[in-house]
Amino acid sequence: MILDMGPVTTLVVAFMVFSFVMKYAWEKIELFLHSNVKYRIVDSLAAYIYYGPDAGVEAALTLDSPTDEVLKRRLEGHKYLASKLENTNRNSAEDTAYHGPILAASLVDCRFALAKVCMPLLRELEFSGAGRNFISEVRNGSKESKNATDEDMAAGILTVVTEDGVARPYVGNDAVHTLGVESFYVPVQKEIARRMVLDSKNNNESMMRFCPIAMNSALEKNVNLLKNLTGMDKVRYALSGSEAVDAALKDIKASCKNKPLIVRFTSAYHGHVSGVSFIDCENHIFLPECSQSSIDFIERYHYRIAAVIVNPMQHFTGINKPSPPGEKVTAGSRIRSAVPKDEYARWLHSLQDKCNYCTKYLTKVALVMDDIYFAFRTPELLSANYFVHPDTKAPLKPDVMILGKALAAGYPLSAVVGREGFLNSYDKKFLLQVNKTVGTLAAWHGGIVASNVFLEVLNGGGKQDGSPLLEIDAKDQLAELVKKCGAFTESLNDKFASACVPVRIRNFSNTFSIDFLNKSFYNSRYPQYLLAEGIFLGNYSTGKFNLNADVKKSDFDELEKQFVSAALKMQKDGYFEPVSSMAKKKLYLSLLARFAKNYAKIYYDQIMLDKHIDIEVSHNHPVNKFGHFWSSVGMIIFAYPLIFWYGQPLKGCLWFLATHVVRQSGHFFYEHQDRDIEKLKFGHKDASKKEAAAFLSIAGAAYYYREDIWAVVSQYIDPSFFELSIDQYASTIALFTVVPHFIDICYQYGFLRGLSWALKILTDPFTDLFDFYTHVIIHPIWFLDFKDQRATYRLDINTKKVVKVE
Repeated sequence: MILDMGPVTTLVVAFMVFSFVMKYAWEKIELFLHSNVKYRIVDSLAAYIYYGPDAGVEAALTLDSPTDEVLKRRLEGHKYLASKLENTNRNSAEDTAYHGPILAASLVDCRFALAKVCMPLLRELEFSGAGRNFISEVRNGSKESKNATDEDMAAGILTVVTEDGVARPYVGNDAVHTLGVESFYVPVQKEIARRMVLDSKNNNESMMRFCPIAMNSALEKNVNLLKNLTGMDKVRYALSGSEAVDAALKDIKASCKNKPLIVRFTSAYHGHVSGVSFIDCENHIFLPECSQSSIDFIERYHYRIAAVIVNPMQHFTGINKPSPPGEKVTAGSRIRSAVPKDEYARWLHSLQDKCNYCTKYLTKVALVMDDIYFAFRTPELLSANYFVHPDTKAPLKPDVMILGKALAAGYPLSAVVGREGFLNSYDKKFLLQVNKTVGTLAAWHGGIVASNVFLEVLNGGGKQDGSPLLEIDAKDQLAELVKKCGAFTESLNDKFASACVPVRIRNFSNTFSIDFLNKSFYNSRYPQYLLAEGIFLGNYSTGKFNLNADVKKSDFDELEKQFVSAALKMQKDGYFEPVSSMAKKKLYLSLLARFAKNYAKIYYDQIMLDKHIDIEVSHNHPVNKFGHFWSSVGMIIFAYPLIFWYGQPLKGCLWFLATHVVRQSGHFFYEHQDRDIEKLKFGHKDASKKEAAAFLSIAGAAYYYREDIWAVVSQYIDPSFFELSIDQYASTIALFTVVPHFIDICYQYGFLRGLSWALKILTDPFTDLFDFYTHVIIHPIWFLDFKDQRATYRLDINTKKVVKVE
């Protein structure tokens, strides 16, 4: 006997489908809300927020509606900055031009020219300054300089001599070289150079750099040094930090059954290459840091999440806050404090516990510490050792750790280290799962040698016999660096407070950030005032700078004077004045109007450019111009009024058909069209016009045989669906001559581009009157100049000369 289930099966299946759809929809919505939607919106607006023509310096200084007295001070301040920062001519008769401006014109990366110091809206307040940015010499203060006196030189930090002959302290050390030049990198570089000398007789590994992917003793040593330093089991190499992050995440996904999602935290930076940047990071989830809800989210979606990646520098930057120089868009105060170390450490250990819990009881979720910027800045060397648990003092034990170029003393080498099972670990019998990361120079021998020296020195060795290379232990240098930089921050902030200026600095080890206490629209000019004081800020001139371990007390004292002096001058010049809420609203409204106006201008210019190109490439024969002029007259006098004014679409469409026959006859019979140059046109080309003509012929035939077609179709489709009046039928057919092409343009280039094409088509009859009025009457002989339909023509776009190619 078969059990009669009745509606049970239907109900169960319906419930299953409904449950699946609801779960899927809810998950997609929640993941979307935690994706990089904010960054994508900003990126999508980039094509529309257009500044337009320069408004002038005075207009840029009045964005916050200052009083006349404040504006006067600002103008004086701008003159002062111009006198200090703008390029001036050389005094030398035989060399009157700076190298800097010439070189800057050839470079795409504006950081070399130290441009874009101010926030984007203040672009007119920038100074080129490429003359003072071209470095001719870099020395320590203890060295004699040929271009500057000893008195010009700093005591410990580097001094740069620029081509304008001025010596400036280098307050912009890169993020890699943390330790001292004389005390660390000079002896380390000498040892690296000794090991890398191309001498196959005395150094049997010196030629290894030409065999980049090969196992050798130097690589073996480096792997063991890295494993001992980090306590990890596996190693992968890359050239840069961004590449290393990308490689790590690919490996982790492969090791976690290809789960798609990577969890990262709000505003945390993990590189600029595709796959890890804020924009090009598909399947990245952005969660708030130091939040229990984020930890709960990880367990809730463990089956989707492959890794949780942390940038521990957020402890210094401020959780969920952008780091300089990415905060250049700040248009107000910048006040924040670092999360207390113990509080941040407790959060990291809670995060680690959750990832471990998921790995043990649910599905594998890797905890990744991105130590590219953090590592080798403190005596603890790594974030895992720095953020010990406040109660148990246990270090962090992440599953994967990423180290940057500091690992090799600045040479191009980065590394990913991980525990067993987290890096490219999968059953190799899955034949279609392959290694997704390759790099010809990923483990470049020169970088490996440099890293060996660096790591040996950190362990107290460095020389060939294993004895110490340094006079002062590297960890002791780092401890002293942390102490000195902390004391500098405290002392400088006291002086800022005593001077009553709204500026403060913060630091983590040798990395500093500038905070602004007032809600001024012009805070980003402070780096310009620092430059005017004679400080060379490097390419981190938007609120961030680094120092190295050679810095001495006298250097700090001089920097304190320059920082305070710059703040006092800027305050005197009215650039720290807070912006009122009313002025801010007024500014936002004016900016909205400006951007709307500027984009409308761009939109209009694009339409006119499309028209111009159309005329240039496919409207050169006199008969074609004659036909376009008179067909435009017919459309304006008859077709447009009948359709849009009198509501008679059939008559209007017939007029359109008649005028377009005249219009297109010039193209078909007379225009000696260059098929290649025609591709410059945006819109209907010869092929699409022929398609439209064929469609009209089919539509006419369909109308003629409508009764026969109706008899067949009505058998299968409700006849009421096709109950169109003749006016409606004509309107539909007319629209279908342009709608398919409109859809193509919208699909390929976006809706606004499609709309601009539609506007061009609608307005062509009016602009054609102005473009072709010279051909109202032409000589009859031109009507005998038919084109050869089988020939190929070549058009010189400049001379308009057309040549027939046999």
